Amino acid sequence: MTKIKLNGEEAHVEMTKGEFERVKELLGRDPSITELGAFDVMWSEHCSYKSSRPKLKLFEDAEANYDYVLAGPGQDAGVIDIGDGYALAFRIESHNHPSAIEPYHGAATGIGGIIRDILCMGVRPIALLDPLRFGKLKNNPHSQWLFKYVVKGIADYGNCTGIPTIGGEVEFDESFDSNCLINVACIGLGTIEDFKHAPSRAYNAGDYVILMGGSTGRDGIHGVTFASRTLTEISEADRPAVQIGDPFTKKLIIEATLEAVKTGFVRGLKDLGGGGLTCATSELTGDGNTGAKVDLRKVFTREPGMTSYEIMLSESQERMTFIVKPEGLDTVLDIFRKFEMSFAVIGRTNDSKVLKVFDGDNLVVNLPSKALSESPTFKRQERRPLYLDKLISQKTPDLTLDLEEIIYKLIASENICNKEWIYRQYDHEVGVRSVVKCGEGDSGVLRIIGTDKFISASVGVNSKHCFLDPNEGTRGGLVEECGNVIANGAKPMAMVNCCNFGNPEIPESFWYFSKAVEGMNDFCRTMRIPIVGGNVSFYNEDEVKKTAIKATPMIMIVGLIEGEKNIITLPFKKAGDDLFLIGETKAELGGSEYHSVIYDLEGGIPPKVDEAKIKATWDIMFELYRNGMVKANHDVNKGGFIITIAEMCFKNYLGAELDLNNCFDENIRDDEFLFSESYGRFIIETDTNDHDTILKLAKKYDVNVKKIGVLISNPEIIVKGLRNNDIKLDVQKLKENFDSTIPNLMEI
Repeated sequence: MTKIKLNGEEAHVEMTKGEFERVKELLGRDPSITELGAFDVMWSEHCSYKSSRPKLKLFEDAEANYDYVLAGPGQDAGVIDIGDGYALAFRIESHNHPSAIEPYHGAATGIGGIIRDILCMGVRPIALLDPLRFGKLKNNPHSQWLFKYVVKGIADYGNCTGIPTIGGEVEFDESFDSNCLINVACIGLGTIEDFKHAPSRAYNAGDYVILMGGSTGRDGIHGVTFASRTLTEISEADRPAVQIGDPFTKKLIIEATLEAVKTGFVRGLKDLGGGGLTCATSELTGDGNTGAKVDLRKVFTREPGMTSYEIMLSESQERMTFIVKPEGLDTVLDIFRKFEMSFAVIGRTNDSKVLKVFDGDNLVVNLPSKALSESPTFKRQERRPLYLDKLISQKTPDLTLDLEEIIYKLIASENICNKEWIYRQYDHEVGVRSVVKCGEGDSGVLRIIGTDKFISASVGVNSKHCFLDPNEGTRGGLVEECGNVIANGAKPMAMVNCCNFGNPEIPESFWYFSKAVEGMNDFCRTMRIPIVGGNVSFYNEDEVKKTAIKATPMIMIVGLIEGEKNIITLPFKKAGDDLFLIGETKAELGGSEYHSVIYDLEGGIPPKVDEAKIKATWDIMFELYRNGMVKANHDVNKGGFIITIAEMCFKNYLGAELDLNNCFDENIRDDEFLFSESYGRFIIETDTNDHDTILKLAKKYDVNVKKIGVLISNPEIIVKGLRNNDIKLDVQKLKENFDSTIPNLMEI
C-alpha cells in the first residue's frame, strides 16, 4: 500500500506515488475520495493490464484478419460467426485470489462473472468449463479443503442456473499450495443480430442508463485491488473483498436481459464485475466516446448509509448496466418488471465526454470519460531464471521398477486418474445440448439445436512443461487443446486465453509471461487460429513462503463439427480393429508425469513443437475423417500413449495386443517410448480393411503413422516388441487404480 496526502489528510492506496501524481496532473487538482477510489480500482493490474498490455500488442488483429471473427480482444467476450446466422461467444477468466481465501464463494462468483461476460454480448450462456490448479492432495488437508469447496461452489452455482459444465481440467502441484488457480470459461450462443444489439459501449447521447439486478452492498469493495497483489499472512483480512453470489437471481437476469436485447432498444450492455459501477460507467462512456450524468441516490442499496465511495466501488454480484434508447425505455422496464427484477434509471448519456456522478446534490466524480480506462503502462524487466539450466539437464534415471508396476502407479497418480469425482457433481447434461458425456471424449460437444452443427470446446495447458520452457510449453498447450477438439472430429476455429503468472515486478516471473505470449502469438499466426480474447492474472505468489505458481497460460479452443455422423468419441468399439499411433514419439520426458510420479523429478528435456509436422498431422486426421476411417480417437497426453490406450479400453472393457517392433527409434529407451509426452500424437481405432489406405495417406502427408496393434475381447493389454521384457496389464486393475485415487484422498 502507498501512503499519500489527499486534501491534507493521510490515505492509503494500491497505486504508486507516481500514478497518484499523474492523477493530480490529469485533473489539475486533488481527486475527491470517490474519484481516488475509482482511479485506484481502474488503474489496478487486474483492470488496466498495465504490465501485460505492451506485450499483448504482439497479437494480430483478429477482427481485421479473419472474416468470421465478429469481436476480438477488448470486448467482454470473443465472438465468431459459425454460419447459418449464428454467433458463438466465449471467454475465460480467473477468480484465483478470492478462491484462495474463500473457496466456495470465490469459485461460485467466478462462474457468475463469466456468465455475465457472455450475456453482455447479447447471447445465451449455454455451457461452462473449469480448468483448475491445486496443491497435491495427498497428506495435504489445506489443498483438500480448497479442492472440495471450489468444486462445490462451481457445482452449486452452475447447476442452479441451468447451464451445463461440459469440461475442464485439473492439475495438482506443490506450487499451487497457497495460490490455487480457479479459471472459469463460458460459451454463449445467439444470432448475429442479437450480438449486434448489445455492444459494450455507449455510442449515443440521450440514452438512459439503467442498473438492473441485485442490490448494491458493501461486499466485494476493492475486490479488484485485492486481486492485484500477492497473498500474505494477513490475507484472511481480505475476506470482505470476496463477493457473494445468487444463482437464482442470475437465472432471472439471463432471461430478462435476453428478452430486452431482442427488443432492439438496448444500445449498450455491461456487467458490474471487477470495479463495479465505476468500471461499467467509465468503460461504456470512455469506449463509446460519450459522457454521462449519474445519480447515486437512485441506486438501490441493501445497507443503510452507504457512501458514494462504497456505491461506486462495490462489487456486489448479479448486476447489469443497460444503455437504452429513449423510445424503448418503457418497453425494457416492463420486461424487467415481468421477471420481477429490481431496476433503477440512474442517469443518461450525453455528448460531453465527461463522466459526472452525483450523490444527491454533491458532485463526487467529474472526470474525462476516458481517464479511468486509459491507465499508464509499465515496461517490465524480464530475466530467464538461473535454475532452469540445471533442471533441464536432469537425466532420466535407470529403470529400477518393472514397467507394469510403473504403469499401475502412473494411472493412479493425481494428475492422470479419473476426475469423475469432480464432474459428477456438475449437471453436465442439463439443457439437452450436450452430446458427448464427460469422460467419453477429449472435449465437450454441444449441438446447435435446429441445425446439424456441433460445437466442440476444450481448455487446459501443461503447467510443468511451461515451467521448464514457457514458449514451447504454451505452444504445446495449443497443440494439446486443438488436438482435443480434433479428436472429437472438430476443426479448431478460435482461441481465448487466461494467463496465470507470478509477480510482474520480479523479472524472472515476467519472463515466463513474456515467453508464453510469444509462443502463443507465433503458433496462432502460423496455424491461422485467431486469438479473440483473454485475461491476465498476475501476483499468484505467496510472499510468506516466497513461492510462485508454475506458469499457467490457460488455453481454450472452440471447434466446429458439421454433421452428427462426424462426431468421434474416445472409447474403443470393436475387437479385431487395428490401432494406429499417429505422430512422432521423441525422448522428451522433461515435465512428464513419469519423471514426477516415479522419480520425483521436475526437470529433463521438455517436449518441443514443430508447427509443420503438427499441420501435417492435422491434415491427415481430417482426411481420415472425410473417408470415414476413424472409429475412436484419443490424443496422447499425460503419461504417454500406453496410458492413452488404457483409458480407451475402460468403457467397453476391451483389451489390446500391441506389437511395437519397428515402431520406435533404436536410440530411445523402452520407458522413453512408452511415457514420452511428445506433442501432437493420437491413438486411433480403424477397420482392418483400411490399413493400406492409411499407410498410403501417411506417405502422402509425410506423417509418422504406425500400426501398433489390434483390439482384443479379453480385457488385458499385452505389449510385445520392447527391448526388454514383454508387458501384460489387467484392464480391470488399471481401471480400479484409475477410479479410486481422488475418492480415497477425499475420503468418499
